[in-house]
Amino acid sequence: MTEFARLVIFEEIMNLDTSEIFTNIQLIGIPLKLKLRNKDMNFLFILNTFYPNIGGVENATYEICKRLKERGHEIFVLTTTKVNVRPNNQDLPFFEKIDGIRIYRIRHALRFFDIPWKALYLARKYQIDYVYITDFWGGVALFLKKIFRIPFVYVLNGYNPICPRGTLFHEQACQGFEVWKCLEQCHKFSFRFLFTLIITRMLLLEAEPVIAISEAVRDAYRAYFGKISMKLLYYGVDAQKFKPLPVQPSTLTHNLEDSDKILLFFGRLIKERGVAEFLPHFKEILKQVECKLLIVGSGPEIKEIKEEANSLSLQKKVIFTGFLRNKDLVNVINISTLVILPILFPEPLSLVALEAMACGKPVISFELGGVKELLAHDKVGLLIAPNNWKEFTNKIHQILSNEELSESIGSAARQRVEKFFTWKKFVDQFLKVIIQNR
Repeated sequence: MTEFARLVIFEEIMNLDTSEIFTNIQLIGIPLKLKLRNKDMNFLFILNTFYPNIGGVENATYEICKRLKERGHEIFVLTTTKVNVRPNNQDLPFFEKIDGIRIYRIRHALRFFDIPWKALYLARKYQIDYVYITDFWGGVALFLKKIFRIPFVYVLNGYNPICPRGTLFHEQACQGFEVWKCLEQCHKFSFRFLFTLIITRMLLLEAEPVIAISEAVRDAYRAYFGKISMKLLYYGVDAQKFKPLPVQPSTLTHNLEDSDKILLFFGRLIKERGVAEFLPHFKEILKQVECKLLIVGSGPEIKEIKEEANSLSLQKKVIFTGFLRNKDLVNVINISTLVILPILFPEPLSLVALEAMACGKPVISFELGGVKELLAHDKVGLLIAPNNWKEFTNKIHQILSNEELSESIGSAARQRVEKFFTWKKFVDQFLKVIIQNR
């Protein structure tokens, strides 16, 4: 279309009475489709995996989708059939509707070919207003922006695009806990990684806007890509679901008693969470105070952790529950005395910490990544210098021995969550940012 034609169309539209405006009109022989918009929008989420798959990112995006839907927006999710929650790895269905969210899936093995075409189809059919992406798999958003002029928001919730191995943790490369030095120390450079960096940079420059979920994530990306403009929005937690509850006898499982002092770890059991490294120090804690360690979750490190517990003769003191969800998880958090995060790596943020804080439980963690932005030392949590296991165990002993201090920190943690870290607050700020960029 020539510039002259555009001007003619603009002038004719400006001269129309409101009664003449309808969905499909034709001006000077050129079909023009007008969408009568209100404040509600159609969002397309392009994600590698999505609920009901297990994981922090999966849970977070589901919570965001659900709350946007509750506010009247239409939500479409394009993801893959990759699954980690069903027996025999049975694929998820190609289409289903959960809480009003329409979920379209393509085969994981064919995602390179099918995601672009499916995204184009959905964008055109449902007149998508905004695309939401979280990693370079959302690169198709670049085409949607160029073809249909659909803006996209790029939410940075991890470091994977700037890691040569595509993993979160590898000891030799991550010494010093500075993610942005990963490339300097890791020699596994590949064309795949180069391609990822190129796409990521293009997404960072074209997104409207870029959102980082913590200062740790923001600083890591800026160290790689320069002073990219970003908004800082912290993920939240469902404070109505995760909340302090009275301990009922029915919630005490695995031979636990009401009088037991319980250290709790919950989350995916992977190397960077430091659970296996914590066990020898837990044995030292037992020499000072009687307690038990409850490990909730599953993951690739579970075998190593169990073997370490057995080698230290901790079978009666370390309890494995497997994966728990929803009410069962909330109950377990509420029967615990202290939640531990012996992390070895600067996590982008910690939904585990937020869920524990929402339940009014004190959290102890090494001072790494986004966790240190959630906790304030000795006020709403305990932050310990990285790898200082002696101080880590001393503080655990202090909390287990001082019920008043434990309750004070837990109560302050709950108040901090209610004030700063709810999904309502995240969605409020998210929509405000989107509207400002439209």
